[in-house]
Amino acid sequence: MPVPPSGSRRLVIALVASLSLAGVAGAQDVSKLTSLTVEKAQELAAQKPVTKAGLDGSFWTFDALTSLSPEVAEVLVKPAVGLSFNGLADLSPETAKVLATHEASPTFGYGDLRLGGLKRLSPQAAEALAAHQGMVLLYGLEMLDSVPLAQKLARQWGELRLGLTELSPPIAAELAKHRGTEVSKKEGPQHRIDRAVSVLRIDRLRSLTPETAEALSAHEGVLVLNDLVSLDPQVAAALAKRVGNRKLNRPGTLVLNGLESISAQAAAAIAPFSGELVLKGITKLTPPTAAALAAHKGRLHLTGLTDMSPTVKAALKPHPNVLLPPPPTGGN
Repeated sequence: MPVPPSGSRRLVIALVASLSLAGVAGAQDVSKLTSLTVEKAQELAAQKPVTKAGLDGSFWTFDALTSLSPEVAEVLVKPAVGLSFNGLADLSPETAKVLATHEASPTFGYGDLRLGGLKRLSPQAAEALAAHQGMVLLYGLEMLDSVPLAQKLARQWGELRLGLTELSPPIAAELAKHRGTEVSKKEGPQHRIDRAVSVLRIDRLRSLTPETAEALSAHEGVLVLNDLVSLDPQVAAALAKRVGNRKLNRPGTLVLNGLESISAQAAAAIAPFSGELVLKGITKLTPPTAAALAAHKGRLHLTGLTDMSPTVKAALKPHPNVLLPPPPTGGN
């Protein structure tokens, strides 16, 4: 096929762009809708849904809706696009059952249903949602007491992030089985650079019992507990048992950036952890605590230290791979 002159190419490109913009302009922005009837949902579904892309997927966004009937959900789940309902604070079992029929996305790591406003789910709604075959994002969920839903979340691909404020040992044991960054369901093997088989992030969890920590110790990969504000030595000892990838014998990562301090006893208990230990929230260490952390063999992040005496520096010196704050720059 002959290549058109440059002026013609510019004309074609401009024409295509204008047509595309016209199509987008003609499509309705549904993100501001505060209510939706079945008839309106059918009208929208008959058009080509306009999705908004983000890090966790592309979604047909209905985030202003505060309620969703099963009948409306039945219409919206038919187009093969991600659905976002971040405005829902409650989800009935009937609506959850309909949403569970939504088709799974073939794209690795992308969410199919985004329900970020839900803080709690009834047992019936949780059990219904557990039947969904794709990836459900529940960033705001504060309470999870459904084993079937925990098992479903552990089977999801991509990173698993929850906003739990409470975590029981049985639920922790199920979440610890997550292997979402190891293999994609439809696209073949997918690996992170660090070969972590899972990234499990639990926001808003401010404390752990030794029993729950013991259940989480079975988790392989990257465990992020950035809202943990204290670390009991028994909890530290349990978390220190974690590994990164048993198949490849690679260490994992433990991120505890919510800790502003750590006792010498807890430091000694966590030191046997063989992986990367991230403690960027700690601003000050005592010499005994620094000496205990120096026994850790993996990479150690202490970049938040603002008060570091020569004695603490000397105590940390034996550590083979510690990251400290950069020295202050001089200047006039």
